[in-house]
Amino acid sequence: MKLTLLLGIALLGTASVATAQEWPNRPVRLIVPYGAGSGPDAAVRPLAEGLSKILGQTVVVENYASAGGVVGTQNIARAKPDGYTLGFGNNITLAVNKSFFDNLSYDPVKSFEPISLLFENAYMLVARPDFQANSLKDLVTYAKANPGKVNFASGTGVGSGSHLTGEMLKSTAKLDITHVPYKTGAQALSDLVSGRVDIMFDNVNGVQQFIANKTLKPLAVTSAQRLPQYPDVPTMAESGFPGFEAVAWGGIIAPAGTPKPIIAKMNAAIAQALKSPEVVKVNETMSLRVIPSTPEQFTTYIASETDKWAKLVKASGAKASAP
Repeated sequence: MKLTLLLGIALLGTASVATAQEWPNRPVRLIVPYGAGSGPDAAVRPLAEGLSKILGQTVVVENYASAGGVVGTQNIARAKPDGYTLGFGNNITLAVNKSFFDNLSYDPVKSFEPISLLFENAYMLVARPDFQANSLKDLVTYAKANPGKVNFASGTGVGSGSHLTGEMLKSTAKLDITHVPYKTGAQALSDLVSGRVDIMFDNVNGVQQFIANKTLKPLAVTSAQRLPQYPDVPTMAESGFPGFEAVAWGGIIAPAGTPKPIIAKMNAAIAQALKSPEVVKVNETMSLRVIPSTPEQFTTYIASETDKWAKLVKASGAKASAP
């Protein structure tokens, strides 16, 4: 009996290794739970092209646009765990949604095998060009002297990173400021530039053209250090809020149960692809800081981020039903 059991375990291990050696022998689909042309899509497509060259099989990007990236992410979770369906996950789909949606159809921890982090993208606090404040300190002083008069926009509505980072400022600084949700970042930025709203947290790549044109004023960044491309813009910590860090991030995941050797092979391919000139150029253009990781590091990171964003969701009182 013992010999039979040991032989069975050994054969399973051999089969797993053989599967990884043969994988992939057909195209791999990479689900991006956001629309074509979105920020995540723009960042992932060059990576998919690089992975196609490294793996010797086409990595096909499939887009699913829905609130909070829920539909695409649940498709990743429900896919066969054979290595031929992978997905993009980020701070919204893997950290925020668990607290924000009442009836989420996937579990951010149990439904996936994290493969590797890809990048992080800091948020920048920007103000309309004629706003009274030229620094975060000025903003806090003005908002406290004028309770209820300052409003902040969010690019993709309630529960977005933009919204929750604004809520983080509101609770940390104890400000009476009003949230104005928009369906798209373009709409929010348009109203911010025209003066219809006062301030907004947005990803750096989303506001860099407005800063270059001086149609928006940068007040602070939410990263731990100042950004190389904006050395004169202080961090939130430097502006009087130590520990105030909030970044958007993204990585590659697989359905739970995907064989570990395939996860390891994909992790190595991602690390290689992130160094390719084409991917490096896109990441630099989008102001993305590349942070590749091991699967274990990514798993730990998701857990810590889930705890952090859960506190912000609770403080905001935001809740919704999953699409």
